[in-house]
Amino acid sequence: MDHLERVNSRPGGVLGRLAGKVTERVVETVQPDVVLSHVDVDALVDRVDLNRALARVDLNQLLERVDLDQLLEHVDLNVVLDRIDVDRLIDRIDVDRLLERVDVQSLVRRSGLPQIVVESQTRLAGSLLDLVRRQLAGLDAILNRGVTRLLRRVPAPRPRTVTGEYAGIVSRATATGLDVLIIATTYTLGLAGVNLLTTSFWGVEVRHALPATIALAVFAFSYAFGFLAVAGRTPGQGIIGLRVVRAGGGAIRPGQALRWVLAFPLSVLPAGLGFVPIVFQREHRALHDLIAGTAVVYDWGDRPAELPGPLSAFLARHEDEGSP
Repeated sequence: MDHLERVNSRPGGVLGRLAGKVTERVVETVQPDVVLSHVDVDALVDRVDLNRALARVDLNQLLERVDLDQLLEHVDLNVVLDRIDVDRLIDRIDVDRLLERVDVQSLVRRSGLPQIVVESQTRLAGSLLDLVRRQLAGLDAILNRGVTRLLRRVPAPRPRTVTGEYAGIVSRATATGLDVLIIATTYTLGLAGVNLLTTSFWGVEVRHALPATIALAVFAFSYAFGFLAVAGRTPGQGIIGLRVVRAGGGAIRPGQALRWVLAFPLSVLPAGLGFVPIVFQREHRALHDLIAGTAVVYDWGDRPAELPGPLSAFLARHEDEGSP
């Protein structure tokens, strides 16, 4: 009897083989659905130690085996969002801590707001400047129309834009006034700076009128000649939208810029009589323009030089009425 028990207790014994075959036969004949229908799942789950079960789960391997795209395809986001209590979610957000972690400067740069603001300000400044230019060009057109009727000239056809047309007395006088203001302001600030330096270091102050007048004349000459020779316009002319060109067209040469600047006082000194031809001559050339062989035209850069809309319509209507 002891021998039989020892034989059967071995892994390869008769009883072991018999139990294995019985187990295989039972597994083959068992229907899982029938078995599960007799299982109390709630009681089974209650007996499961979730903490121990989760401790044995390798989350990294689990997440690696999850197909997020396939998972999201089976998720109804509308249903999920409908079940979210937005008010409770917002109440749990610490806005102060959230803002502390936000790089506002980087966010603003990436949004492009600085460029938008700069472009908007540039467009606004350009629009305001063009508005002033149109009013000045409009006054020139009204004055030119009056002079044309006074001298009984045949009016020239008025184009839609005045780019490249000869500038009138109003625009030219305004540009000259701006240049005088710029020269006077710049020179005054420069003289004050020189006086500050000489007084601080040597205790000497520039008070003599003659040296100051000579310095002003040299500065004004350098200002006008430098800008005309390089850019074909002074800062005042650039603001108003004017350009000095050769009488026959084209950019002026440095020699013409020099003659223009040197002859300018001849238009000023005899009670400003040298500017009178601007009003009555068709090309609106002053005495210094005639000497230098130059003319002044409207030039607003990349934007067309235009007259005010109502004035353009008025001139066009009267030209149509006067045409045969």
